[in-house]
Amino acid sequence: MMVSTPSIVLHGTKYSDTSLIVKLFTREHGVKSFIVKGAYSKKSRFRASLFSPLSILHVTYDDRHSDHLMYLRDVQRDISAAEQLYDPARSSLVMFYDELLYKLLTDAGEDKVLYDFLEGEILRIYEPDIDLVDLPLRFLLRLSIVLGFFPENNFSDTNRHFSLQESRFQPYCVDENNELPLEESLYLSHLLRQEGTVHVSRHIRNSLLHYLLRYYKVHNEQLRNIDSVEILASVLH
Repeated sequence: MMVSTPSIVLHGTKYSDTSLIVKLFTREHGVKSFIVKGAYSKKSRFRASLFSPLSILHVTYDDRHSDHLMYLRDVQRDISAAEQLYDPARSSLVMFYDELLYKLLTDAGEDKVLYDFLEGEILRIYEPDIDLVDLPLRFLLRLSIVLGFFPENNFSDTNRHFSLQESRFQPYCVDENNELPLEESLYLSHLLRQEGTVHVSRHIRNSLLHYLLRYYKVHNEQLRNIDSVEILASVLH
């Protein structure tokens, strides 16, 4: 059956001298892998540059052999992330989002709610007036809603430390590997209330970013380390 669907580029791997294997998160059928023959040839219909990470494409393919590498019949580019990367902050955000999603969505099936959410979040990166400083933190929290483990915001004078395991605030901080210190907990509570920009030090912001990735690993055992977070932390001020 011929399928035509929006898709998000998650990963590309060079195959032989001229071909490319790409992994796409499609709106209709979830994660699918395709071989693009001649992608590095000047005469190719589908050049490798089409498949830059987090580009939004509209693809057509025959789904009859979906358990094997498939071939793309048509590719139309809606948004090319590579063409939008005119500053280091946005470039590092795309790198971070892409690595996280590639490692999270290894075998994700059809999920149109998740697809629509991710497409919107990718487009958000390129909004001219968007505040990039805490955008990755807000993205991780919004994504946790869709994935089903959004933190409970019960912060109070008595519940002042967020527990990664319990997904809620509690009165004590016994282990800073699993419970957030006070400043990070307070900042998280502000973000959970979806308030405007909260002014904290770069150290606290980056510390919370690392804690939220650890939170993801607690609730998604398949998730490995996200190497690009260090680049992101060094770029966003």
